[in-house]
Amino acid sequence: MKKIIQYFVRIMFALCVAAGIGLYAPGVIHAEELFVMDDSDMIGQGGSIYYISSSQDDLLDEIWRMKVATGETSMVVSEPGGILKMIVCGELLYYTTANEESQWEIRSCRLNGADQEIVCEGVICHVDNENIYYMRHLKPTKTRLYARNLKTGKKTVIRTGKEGQTLALAGTIGNDMYYYLHDTKTDKLYLYRLNNATNKLIRVASEKRVADGTGGLLVSDVKQIDGELYYNFGSYEGSGGFWYGTIRRLTVDGKKKTVVGSAESDRIIAGRKEIYFTSTKGNYYKYDLKTAKKTKYSLKFEKDINYSVLGDKTYMADTSDAKQIQIFRFNSGTDREVLARFTSIPFKQRSNISYAVKMKQVGVYFAVCVTGTDYSKPEYGWRGKTDSINWYIVNTSGKVIGSF
Repeated sequence: MKKIIQYFVRIMFALCVAAGIGLYAPGVIHAEELFVMDDSDMIGQGGSIYYISSSQDDLLDEIWRMKVATGETSMVVSEPGGILKMIVCGELLYYTTANEESQWEIRSCRLNGADQEIVCEGVICHVDNENIYYMRHLKPTKTRLYARNLKTGKKTVIRTGKEGQTLALAGTIGNDMYYYLHDTKTDKLYLYRLNNATNKLIRVASEKRVADGTGGLLVSDVKQIDGELYYNFGSYEGSGGFWYGTIRRLTVDGKKKTVVGSAESDRIIAGRKEIYFTSTKGNYYKYDLKTAKKTKYSLKFEKDINYSVLGDKTYMADTSDAKQIQIFRFNSGTDREVLARFTSIPFKQRSNISYAVKMKQVGVYFAVCVTGTDYSKPEYGWRGKTDSINWYIVNTSGKVIGSF
C-alpha cells in the first residue's frame, strides 16, 4: 500500500509539471512482485509491445517487452527511481526516471535495452527525428518547456509557465503537439499547437470553467478528424478523481462548437462517422460528425458485463463463467446490433473476488485488462482492495497471442 501511495503522489506531481498523466490510482498485479498499472503507457513497435512493470515494495520500475510472434517477454531496463513515461522513436526507447538526487531525468536505450544513456534533465513529452521535447520544473513556481536537438544537444526555450500557471502536454497528432496552459489566477485555459518547424506555440483556443469545481483545468485529449480539431477539457473532481469534461469541435474556419458538455471519460472516442461518449450521469451518446446531431442510445446494464467502446466497435466482456472470459463485439452506438463472438480467454476466478474487464488498442492489437477486486472487508472502503491485474494481448482475429 505504501508503494501505491508513493507512486500516486509522483503521478499527481508530474501532471502539474509535465504531460498528459492520468489521475487514476494504479492497480496491482500479484505476480513475481510486479504490477502493471491499468492506465500505464503501452507501445506497439517493431513486432513488440512495451509496457511498464513495478515492484510492490519500493520504487523499482522496469520496462518489459513482449514479442508478438512468440509471446515471449523480457526486461528491457530497470530503474530504482521509477519510470514515469516512455516513448519509442525509431530504434530508441526514451523514458523519464528519477536520479539519485530525486530529480527527473530522461534516458534512452536501444529497443533491447543496450547503450543506455542520460539525455537531459526533465520529463519527456515528445520525440521526433530531430528534437526531444521536455519539461523542467525549475522551482516551485516555474515550469519550462524545451526543445533539444538530438544531434547537436542545442536546447531552445519554448515557453515558461510562471507562478500560478500549469503548462503541460495535451496530446500529439502525428508530429503536431498540443499543449495547454491553465492560469489559476484567472481560471482561464489556453490550448496551443506547437509548430515544430519554428518551435513556436500558436494559440488555437481559449476556455473558461464550464462546470462547478475546484480541480485544475486541463486539456485531457485532442483528436483531428477530417481536418478539424476536437479537444476534451475539464477537471478531475472528488476523492475518486472523476472526470468532468467538455468536448469542443474547432472547425477549419476557427469556430468553436460544443460536442458534449458533460463527458465522463477524459478520452475522445472517435469512429469513422461518429464520436461516442458517456455523460457524467451514465448515459450513452453518439455524435454524428457530418450533421453534428447528438443521439442518446442504451446499453443494457447487467451483472458481470463490462463494455469498452473502441471506435466503431463496442466490446462486451462477460465474466459470469468462473473458468473463462468471453468477449463479444457489436456496432457502436447500438444496443448489441450485429453481436458476434470475438474471443474467449481461459481465466480461473476466485469466488470471493469481483472481476472487471477493460480493453484498449495498442497499435494494431487489443490489450485486455482483467482486474480482480476484493470488497469483503469494510476497511477496504467503497473502492475495495485490488487483488490482481492480468493482461492479455489479442490480435484482430481474436487470437490471444500473449499475456503478462
